[in-house]
Amino acid sequence: MLQQTQVDRVIPRYVQFLERFPNIETLAAAPRADVVRAWRGLGYNARAVRLAEFGREVQERFVRIPQETEALRSLPGVGPYTAAAIRVFAFELDDVAMDTNLRRVTHRLKFGIEYPPLASARTIDETARALLPRGNAHDFNSALMDLGATICTARAPKCLVCPLRDACAAAPISASVLDARKRRMRVAPPARFRSTTRFARGRIVDRLRALPPGAGISLLDLQRALDADVDAALLERVPALLSDLEADGIVQRRGEAYALSE
Repeated sequence: MLQQTQVDRVIPRYVQFLERFPNIETLAAAPRADVVRAWRGLGYNARAVRLAEFGREVQERFVRIPQETEALRSLPGVGPYTAAAIRVFAFELDDVAMDTNLRRVTHRLKFGIEYPPLASARTIDETARALLPRGNAHDFNSALMDLGATICTARAPKCLVCPLRDACAAAPISASVLDARKRRMRVAPPARFRSTTRFARGRIVDRLRALPPGAGISLLDLQRALDADVDAALLERVPALLSDLEADGIVQRRGEAYALSE
């Protein structure tokens, strides 16, 4: 849930999700559509599909969630970060869950300001693993993630209160220096979210999620329902977006109607 979603949005959904699916057995037995409905408000609905598939495969292949990296990586939706995060936070094993904050802190600590990058992602990952205090991965990962989220931030690092200041290759950093370096790299401004296919996909899934279980909606009715929320150019792409959502396992077509995939 925390992948690409803010903590304050995740926490209430996390609690509700665990009330609905308190263990891997319940998750594995649930229809995929129920998992997608429970995912409402978190975005990136393909993650809900992968989570449902994850539960089923764990039950079929392992019974319990495995601890080994290779076994975890073989499960649906589990990449390097998720595998490491499970190992660190669920099993308290020695690993590093390289999220955006941790990677930024490591770059600044050992190589300096990250604009332009002074080390490859692989080198940064290896550097973080070398810093890992054995037997204390849970606290190490939590500390660096929190440091990156609250002190060593992307836009306005608070070097004066940073506990790593004396050892940091980038300290002290000023916001003006960061802005100047970003401008030199010509970082493109983000697209208006309401004009993106991600936004349109999310609204489509929300409309299907609101249907009673087992019900479907026609393409025409779906486009009418989306008219107030989605730009005209994106409305024309609804059939193609539905096809993409079908390929992702989120949506299924039932004759002339569409519904959440069961």
